[in-house]
Amino acid sequence: MVKIRLQGTTNEIKRMRRVIERNRSLLVVSTSEVFPNKGTKKYFRQYMDISFDPVKKEMAQ
Repeated sequence: MVKIRLQGTTNEIKRMRRVIERNRSLLVVSTSEVFPNKGTKKYFRQYMDISFDPVKKEMAQ
């Protein structure tokens, strides 16, 4: 499992999350809520746990 942090505007985070969720070889295990970054009202962060889906990975090959 890989733990990642998305950081950017709320729209950028939503777009990147969709890209990750649509990737057939990845399985999103969990996502956190969106947190505001300290010191700014423009940028936020969200955490995701992602693993390779063995079934989908085999289908992609």
